[in-house]
Formats: sequence, structure tokens, C-alpha cells
Amino acid sequence: GGTLDPMATGVLVLGIGTGCRQLERYLAGSKRYSAEALLGSETDTLDSEGQIIKTASWDHVNRACLEAALEDFRGDIMQTPPMFSALKKDGKRLYDLARNGITIEREARPIHIAQLELISFDKITGTFILDVECGGGTYIRSLISDIARHGSVSSLAHMTQLIRTKQGPFSLEDCMLFDQDERASPEIVL
Repeated sequence: GGTLDPMATGVLVLGIGTGCRQLERYLAGSKRYSAEALLGSETDTLDSEGQIIKTASWDHVNRACLEAALEDFRGDIMQTPPMFSALKKDGKRLYDLARNGITIEREARPIHIAQLELISFDKITGTFILDVECGGGTYIRSLISDIARHGSVSSLAHMTQLIRTKQGPFSLEDCMLFDQDERASPEIVL
């Protein structure tokens, strides 16, 4: 099913025992996310866990600016993966290279954005929330950064929250809650 972003919550499909062999069949289909972003700064990881590397004005941005940008990110598009990703180059994970201060050229890859909607925009804080349905290989952090850099927005942004709301046929309603207290317990009842 790919690698779930480290700061993400939500749907994570797991296979146990012989169920592992059936995972590929269950995970076919699109993924859906609710993503929150903050305008005005970009981090090295493109999310709130990274260090701010650039800032930009965002007081000119309104809902119409963001809506206009979204038009160019629906359908089949090309996306350059972030340095902080699980992709490999010469056998090494890109995030390991990035942590050592090494940046390499990454080729843009084709991705598919089936649905992209602006759910909310807070003009006071510069926070916006997107609903994204996409195919595998899509980096929501990169999508947010690209939207902020779009000519109609002309700013910077980084992801502050990511919730996977659907993977293949599974949605949040199908999930078991797994909280921090349960991680400490060796007895988890399925």
C-alpha cells in the first residue's frame, strides 16, 4: 500500500498471517486525504515537522486564489517527489540523504488527482484544508507546496496535518481506533 507519511493518521490497512498475500487486492484503488496547510512558510520536509527554510507573504491570498490554483492540479499531472521521502536512489532512501544534507535531482513522475477540493480557508491564520482523492505515489506535502507556489497564489506553504480517510475500499468508518495507550499494551484484541 505504499508508505504512509510519518505525521499522518487515519486509515492504515494491515495484513496478518495469510491475509498479507491478499493485501494487494484489497489496496487497489484510490486513496483519499484530508490535508491541512499553513501559508507563509516552507520547511525542508514540506510539513510542520521540518525546519522553516523560506518565508513569503500570504496576505494577498484569498479563497478565489486557492480555488484557481486547484484547477491546474486535477487529473493527470507530473509531480516531483520531496527529498524527505522513502524513495530510493542507488539503494539509499532519499530521507537518509536529506538528513545528511544531501539534495539530489529528482525526476517528476506522473500521478493522478481524481478529486481536489478546498474545504476551508482561514484568512486570519492562513490555514487551509483540502480534500484530495488520488492514486498511489502522490505526495500530499508536495501537492500543497506546489499549490502555494502556483501563480494565482504566489506564496509558500507546508502541511500541518494529514488524515488518510480512505484507502481502496476501506474508509475511516471501517477502522479500529489505535491510540497511544494501546501501543504500550502487549494485548490488542482484533
